[in-house]
Amino acid sequence: MPEHSPASDGSGPGDAAARPAPRPRVRRRVTTEPVPGTDPNPSPEPTRHAENENDDRLKADKPPHWG
Repeated sequence: MPEHSPASDGSGPGDAAARPAPRPRVRRRVTTEPVPGTDPNPSPEPTRHAENENDDRLKADKPPHWG
């Protein structure tokens, strides 16, 4: 079985300088222009329901095995 030298496996001290530097990660997020005629500052949505409106119904709606 041949001897395996530590310098040939890529982990030697001289090999770090021979490797190229890692490239920064390129983000591939696509940006699109808004559709013509859209409002750049839309009005906020109206309140849909009270914050505690469904609490009683949700608390009563339990599976049978929950007792």
